[in-house]
Amino acid sequence: MVKAKSSTKAPVSSGPISIQLLSEARVLELHRALVVFSANTEAPVKDLGLRDDQLLEAAVSRQFQSTGLLLEGSDPREKIATLLQGLLDELPFYDGNAQTALLATLMHLDLNNFAPNQVSHDDLYRLVAAMITHETTELPMKGAKAASRKAHVKATQEDELSRVFQWLMANSRWADHREYPLPLPELKRLLNGLDADLGDPEGGQIEVLKADAQTEKRFLGLGSKTVSRMIPVMSFPDPGEDGLVSANILRDIQKALGLPGSEEKPLYDWLAKIQSFLRQYQTLWPRLAKL
Repeated sequence: MVKAKSSTKAPVSSGPISIQLLSEARVLELHRALVVFSANTEAPVKDLGLRDDQLLEAAVSRQFQSTGLLLEGSDPREKIATLLQGLLDELPFYDGNAQTALLATLMHLDLNNFAPNQVSHDDLYRLVAAMITHETTELPMKGAKAASRKAHVKATQEDELSRVFQWLMANSRWADHREYPLPLPELKRLLNGLDADLGDPEGGQIEVLKADAQTEKRFLGLGSKTVSRMIPVMSFPDPGEDGLVSANILRDIQKALGLPGSEEKPLYDWLAKIQSFLRQYQTLWPRLAKL
């Protein structure tokens, strides 16, 4: 599990808070990313599309409905719980509903500056499995009562959605700045947009290359021309085809390229985060496929 920097205090739920929701287009994008990522694995998600557009619309629209879970204020994890439940209830896709629902949950948490807190792959598997079988009363809820009191959750709510919401509160933490390990292709894509690149692996190392413009005199001194070359600025250990480049190395790359610090201008974008989560949880997707 990736460790993340977190601020000392999360925003209180009783005050105004901006909540980011996932659109139908975003959920579709996550499903398609799963299809591509899993294509050559033991449990590929079949590219069969939606069973019905209205099923996805119904799942996503739950984010806009009042749940009555909170006595006052708002908490993003309330909306995250509704989308997770909606995707597992409506089953909008012909294949990969469980995987898409979990990936959406991870991305949804991140979008609202939350991160899983000491949650194992087994914990996440049990969450999804319990929701599919509607046996959420069996979910381990350590710390849920304290989290519920802090967020002003109605004590009378004992239904499935309430338990999932309390589970999310007990098993996630506020993380206003988070860093991610990245697969090599994603790092290369991001660097290409910054006039940089990666060299081919050699001797167990990979060079980071930066565009360097130099002025050269023309033949016989007839003026000059600007030539751009890729020069190495650092190297790092090759993580291998299925490996991830660590957040520490990514910070070193930003520094070597003279880019702003990751807190000022994150290297990651939406697509890079998707690929990071897909790779971090790659052993979990085949397990979820069997549910």
